[in-house]
Amino acid sequence: MPDFPPDFLPQNFLDSHFLNPDRSNLEDIRKLGYAFVDLIVDSVLDTQNQAFVQDESSFKINIPEHGDKLADLLAEVRSQVLPRTVNFQNPRYMGHMDSVPTAITIWADALISAINNNMLSYELAPVFTEMEAQLMQWFGNLFGMGTDCFGTLTAGGSLANISGLLLARNWKQPQSKTVGEANNLVAFVSDAAHTSFEKAMNVIGVGKENLVRVLTNDRGEIILEELELEIQKAIRQGKQPFFVAAIAGTTVTGAVDAIQAVGEIAKRYDCWFHIDAAYGGAGIFSPKLQPLFQGCELADSITFNPQKWLWVARTCAMLIVKDKQHLVDGFDGELPYMDDRTLNFGNLNLQGTRRTDSLKLWMALKAMGISGCRYLVERSLDLSDNLRQWVEASPELELVCEPTLNIICLKSNNPNLSSTFLRQQWIDAGKLWLSLPLWKGDRILKAVVLHPYAG
Repeated sequence: MPDFPPDFLPQNFLDSHFLNPDRSNLEDIRKLGYAFVDLIVDSVLDTQNQAFVQDESSFKINIPEHGDKLADLLAEVRSQVLPRTVNFQNPRYMGHMDSVPTAITIWADALISAINNNMLSYELAPVFTEMEAQLMQWFGNLFGMGTDCFGTLTAGGSLANISGLLLARNWKQPQSKTVGEANNLVAFVSDAAHTSFEKAMNVIGVGKENLVRVLTNDRGEIILEELELEIQKAIRQGKQPFFVAAIAGTTVTGAVDAIQAVGEIAKRYDCWFHIDAAYGGAGIFSPKLQPLFQGCELADSITFNPQKWLWVARTCAMLIVKDKQHLVDGFDGELPYMDDRTLNFGNLNLQGTRRTDSLKLWMALKAMGISGCRYLVERSLDLSDNLRQWVEASPELELVCEPTLNIICLKSNNPNLSSTFLRQQWIDAGKLWLSLPLWKGDRILKAVVLHPYAG
C-alpha cells in the first residue's frame, strides 16, 4: 500500500485531477482553467516589454513524494519557470524562425489536449482524419501539385524531410523496404540546406556520405550548373542519383532556389524532386512572392511548416506528396488492430500516436482567412524591409546579402567590432535579440522578422 499523507482522501485526489462524472467538481475544474488563462495572458502574452530572458540560473525539478496543491504549482510556474523561458513575445526578439502563435491556436492547442483523439486511425479520430485529409489536399492544390496530391501532418519539418527521403528511396529501389539494401544511391541538396537531410540519410540507411551538398551563391541559392555537374560526376562514379531538393527559405539567409530549374534537372536524371519549404512556404499566400514558387507542380513532395511563418502554435508541419499512392507504397504499413477499410494515417506516416493538429491549423485558417494570411505575410515583409533600410542607413552595419524573404542578414563593417560582441551588446541593452549563424565561414547576425508588432 503506498505511503499516503494522513489527510489523503481518494475521492478528493481524483476530483483534483479529473472531472467527476457526477459533475460535482465542475466549477473547480473550470476555476483551474481560468487560472491557466490568467497565467498565459498575464505572464506569457503580456511580456512584450520584458527582458528576453529574465532569469538565467539553473532550474531544479524537485519532484515531491506527495503532490503539490495545484494553486501552489501554478505559482511556482509563474515565479520559477516562466522567468527562465525565452520571451518570444518581445517584439525585438528576431533570432530564429520562432513566431508568436495567434491567440486562437494557443487555445486550440488546449482544446486538442482535452479532446485527446489519436491520429493513428479513423476509428480513433474520425472527424480529424477527414479534416487532415482535406487540409493536405487544400495545401497541395495551393502549391499546384495536382488533383492526386495528398499528405500528412508531422511533428516538425525535420520529420517531413526524413519522410520525403524515405519515400524517394522506396520509390527508386522498392526492394529496400523489405531487404534493406539501398545500393549506390546518392542525394543532392544545396550547402545551405537544413541539417535534417544528413539526419535523414542516416535514418533511411543510405548514409550521410552519399548526400552531396552543392555550392550556393552569395545569397544561398543553389548554383544550377554545379548541381548538374555533381549529378553527372556521381553517375560517372557508378552511383545512382535518386533525390534532388530545392530549398524555399534557407535556414540562414532565407534564400529560395530556382524551383522550376532545379525540378527540371531532377526530372532529367530521373530523381525524386523534393521542395523544402518548411519556412518559406507561407510565401505562397503573397502575390509578391508567388513567382518564386513556379515549378512546384514538378515536385514529388513538399515540406511546409505553418508553425513558422503562418503563426500556428507548435507543432504544425506537413509533408505533401504529388501522388497519394507514394505514401501508401512508401510506408507500406498495416494496422491489424484497426479497420483497414478506412483511411488510417498511421499507415501513411512514420508516427503512430499523433495529436490532432489539424484542428489547430483549420481553426487558424478559418479565423484569418486567405486574405488574413496574405496580410500577415506581407506585413512581415514590410517590417523586414524597415529593418533592411535601418541597416543600410547605419554607418556601422552592412547587409550580408540582399534579402529574399523576411530574413535580414547583417554584420558590422568595423573590423574591431565582432558580430558576437555586437549581438551581446544589443541583448544586454534590450535592443535586439538576433542569432549568430555561421555563413560562408563567418559569424554573422540574422534577424527573422516574424513578430507582427516588430519595429
